[in-house]
Amino acid sequence: MTINFLIVLTVSALFLIAMCTASYNDDKTKGL
Repeated sequence: MTINFLIVLTVSALFLIAMCTASYNDDKTKGL
């Protein structure tokens, strides 16, 4: 159960980081 929780937490963290990175890249491209 703990391992499954860690997997879900890791996937969620990676997803949030990917979304933030994509948003940052979009803003940077619009700025240029």
